[in-house]
Amino acid sequence: MRDPRRSRARQTGLLGAAVLVASVLTTGVSSAHPDHPGGGREDFPGEGVADGMYKQHDGDEGHLPPVNNNVTLVGKGEVTNPAGTGNTGRVADVTAHGDYAYLTAFREPTCLQTGVHVMDISDPANPTEVLDAFIPTSAGSYAGEGIQVHHVANAFFTGDLLAHQNETCPGVTPPPPNLGGISLWDVTDPRDPKPVALHAGDFSNPSGATDPAPNQTHSMRMWTNEFDGRTYVVLVDDEELTDVDIMDITDPFHPVMVNDQLDLVHLFGVDQPTPDNLTSRFSHDMMVTKIGQRYVMNMNYWDGGYVLLDVTDPRPGKVSLIAESDYAQLDEERLARGHSISPEGNAHQSELSPNNKFMIGTDEDFNPFRVTATIDSGPYAGQSYIATQASDTPPIDQDTTISGPTTYVGDACATLPAGTGTAIAERGTCSFQIKLDNITAAGYSAGIVFQNVRADCLAGVTMLASGTTIPYVFVNRLNGLKLLGVPGVTEANACTTASPATGPGESTTIQAVFDGWGYVRLFSTNIPHKAGGTGGINQLDTYSVPEAQDVAYATGFGDLSVHEVAMDPDNSNLAYISYYAAGFRVVNYGKNGIQEVGAFIDEGGNNFWGVEVWKDENGVKYILGSDRDFGLYVFQYNG
Repeated sequence: MRDPRRSRARQTGLLGAAVLVASVLTTGVSSAHPDHPGGGREDFPGEGVADGMYKQHDGDEGHLPPVNNNVTLVGKGEVTNPAGTGNTGRVADVTAHGDYAYLTAFREPTCLQTGVHVMDISDPANPTEVLDAFIPTSAGSYAGEGIQVHHVANAFFTGDLLAHQNETCPGVTPPPPNLGGISLWDVTDPRDPKPVALHAGDFSNPSGATDPAPNQTHSMRMWTNEFDGRTYVVLVDDEELTDVDIMDITDPFHPVMVNDQLDLVHLFGVDQPTPDNLTSRFSHDMMVTKIGQRYVMNMNYWDGGYVLLDVTDPRPGKVSLIAESDYAQLDEERLARGHSISPEGNAHQSELSPNNKFMIGTDEDFNPFRVTATIDSGPYAGQSYIATQASDTPPIDQDTTISGPTTYVGDACATLPAGTGTAIAERGTCSFQIKLDNITAAGYSAGIVFQNVRADCLAGVTMLASGTTIPYVFVNRLNGLKLLGVPGVTEANACTTASPATGPGESTTIQAVFDGWGYVRLFSTNIPHKAGGTGGINQLDTYSVPEAQDVAYATGFGDLSVHEVAMDPDNSNLAYISYYAAGFRVVNYGKNGIQEVGAFIDEGGNNFWGVEVWKDENGVKYILGSDRDFGLYVFQYNG
């Protein structure tokens, strides 16, 4: 029997194994999730739009050797799945409340029967799944990041409320109301979960219209405000790029949107002009902490960095900026190794220390290669662009490059004349797979698809397409028209500019250089306790496992990116980190920096997604880790 803990291999592209991000002068962005593109839904059933994690952990090609340093493995419990599917890639995030842990059931290896596994951890040495308590998602949806249980006590509801997000299965467009938003469950009796509200969220789309179902949601966080007695939840909206949504769930049976206008770029200018690759700005994860007379949200805003907001009053116009971080001009971990390259960005998740004087943030990066893409001829020669790789095609890496002339072939929905170089096709009419098949059959060495005319034409998608022969990427309409040499095209007019006639396009080059996997940042924080006061975030240090910065480990050892951090609630110098195939890590931090003091990788490897600190009824502290290919691990640090 295959070891269920065995780690998964790195994906075959950027932006979460499915997404390639390209830019010029060794700049670019790679992440574990897509840029939350507004064009993320299919134009028609069967077009083939994948989410950005579609092939995130594809394959099983090796892992790091086992290690156990200052960590005690207390126990572990395997989750179950539909018959015959196995656990590979099945488990996502983890949380715990009382004597129960909750692990989201991801969409791998199948997007059937996803939801939330419930595990009895009253005996931490023997975690056991409560099979009859499995919490299902709606058909066509799956759960992933940000699972949470929050105790609520008011006139509408008293008990334990579980929230999970809803994302849409790749290649599926479930009918409303079976997609998007968050779902709330009563888990006061964890062995008998009851639905409270399903698919609550933001129904407005990027064009300003209203959809019949809420937007896909990547993560969320609940809190109860002691000042007004109301319970809120903040959502990561996958479809309105820079927007942050906050709902009032004081009456969880009838959630109410209180703020869908929280655009941190527009309101607070959290973007930074340089380096010029830091262009992907959106919320990804967040925590909310009561600090003095205010509620502080630490928001992870991808290339916008780490942000502290005052959400004491979450209504529009009432949220204020406390502080924000900016990335350095050069990546610190690469610079320490003699390599000058811009940082990736990718602020993924963070937590404040118990004394609120420090914050650790995790920059997630699933591809150790930076892709550089330029237009080499015509009116836009020298300009860079971003491309998104299809779900299952050859990656742009150290062995694969797109270079040379391009040819515009229309929509590529019919048999094409023989050609060479790179074919450029427009989105629409037929599926992305058909376009790829026709481009391949015509003899082209690469394919680029650009966005069609639409209100959100500057957004990208991850194409659901499979091929073993040629690289295949997607670009937005502005960059597509630039690649075709259309004069005078800008962000302002690209969405209404017609495509030219078929024929020769401009030359382009897309190539890759090693830049390491995602790693950890340590900040000092200054957060005034009185509402309205501004503070500061100052980076003190960075930390990476050594293998993640060594090109020898770029392939064959699994995903060596960091994912999440959990601060020790009793010690403002200790934190626990899930590092995917690099295992479970313990770090000591303070004003003098951050250093590793503990590590664990099991025999056969691990693939940790989530990490959380949990105390039993006697106050004994444990650390929970969710292994993507197995289930729950229970640790104690003994350093």
